[in-house]
Amino acid sequence: MLSRSMLVPAPGAGGGAPAGLICRLAPDSLRWLEVTEHLGAFLGQTLGELRKRSFLEFLHHDDQALAEDEFRQALEHGERHDFVLRVRGASGEWHYMRVHTQARYERNGRVHHIRCNLKDVTDRIRAEQELRRRTEQLTDANQRLRQANEKLKEAQSQLIHSEKLASLGTLAAGMAHEINNPLAFASSNVEVLERELGTILTLLGRYRSGWDLLQQANPELAAEIAQLEEQVDMPYLQENLLSMAQSTRKGLKRVAQTVQNLRGFAQLDRAEIGEIDVNLAIDQSLSMLGDLLNRNQIEVVRRFADLPLLECAPAHINQVFLNLLMNAMQAIEASGRPSGRLEVITGRSGELILVELMDDGCGIPPEILSKIFDPFFTTKPIGRGTGLGLSLSHGIIAEHGGRVDVESEVGSGTRFRIQVPIRRPAGRANPPKDASASAPPIM
Repeated sequence: MLSRSMLVPAPGAGGGAPAGLICRLAPDSLRWLEVTEHLGAFLGQTLGELRKRSFLEFLHHDDQALAEDEFRQALEHGERHDFVLRVRGASGEWHYMRVHTQARYERNGRVHHIRCNLKDVTDRIRAEQELRRRTEQLTDANQRLRQANEKLKEAQSQLIHSEKLASLGTLAAGMAHEINNPLAFASSNVEVLERELGTILTLLGRYRSGWDLLQQANPELAAEIAQLEEQVDMPYLQENLLSMAQSTRKGLKRVAQTVQNLRGFAQLDRAEIGEIDVNLAIDQSLSMLGDLLNRNQIEVVRRFADLPLLECAPAHINQVFLNLLMNAMQAIEASGRPSGRLEVITGRSGELILVELMDDGCGIPPEILSKIFDPFFTTKPIGRGTGLGLSLSHGIIAEHGGRVDVESEVGSGTRFRIQVPIRRPAGRANPPKDASASAPPIM
């Protein structure tokens, strides 16, 4: 039953909002008409004081527009359920109140007043807010944990890769040493053999010029010589013996190159430390491949920035550029297109020098992209590659405290990104801790 008398706050009622918070409001102005004792105590106002004020005056500023809209709809539809407003209590604190409104009518159909039933849901709202806050914290923590796991996986992968390279480096060192000694005298002997075979074949040609005289002077010897020539297929030997020696020398040269790569992979021949102009080094590598680039109609685009001199092992860094450029050229050739494009970009980011090499070649399938830096892994046909070029390049850049990253799409091409410190760390260095997962694109 609603009281029509002046209301006095009940003892101890100012701190919270008990049950029985009911009131009647004027439909046009939303002024208080009547309130229960509990509601008056909650607001800290007497009925006389409340009748001079509007319900909206006790609401949070951000909720007043919502209240006006909800009361308007209550007048149109008769009632409204379950909207929440922030109401200021006698203590000055804001309380979340769930409001249920009903329009009460006179006999002629005109709205007489709006009846409101308020329920304090502050504890529940705050619990929901706390739950959302904790959920957000948990989500953020899970995200950080996922990122940490990804970094851990990457570090583990790099560690495994480094250990694998170290083991293979030890193996390569022994292989290079054992192969290099017999290879040296075999190559020397083949060079001598190739030179002397030419002399012998010339001498045989001179002997053949006296064949008619030999037949007349000693027919039996001439017949024996003719039989031996037929047995050894002399015309074939005269035509192919020298080319076989030359092919052998080329094969030994290829073995020597493989041994040299192995020695570089094992870092037996640590180059002297010096300073190089990275742009000039790339230009020199491109010049070495000039004939092959022209033959394959490969357009070379240079976008070089002004760079400081790089402290490094020049021979090793030059080998990296040559390996990556050769790899890009072969990828363009493997695409089957009559022409291609190779773009080389240099730049600087803080204390790092950045180099990007992009080709529009055949690209690398995703299933083998993670293997391209493995020693002896190659997709080239037999005789076209040893599988040491990219592995060697990766090891050299890591030795200089840098890193090599790769992106590729089959049919579209490949992008290699190199980042290396301008000042080479002393000793064998790991990639810089502040290096990103992949080198930033050079703009």
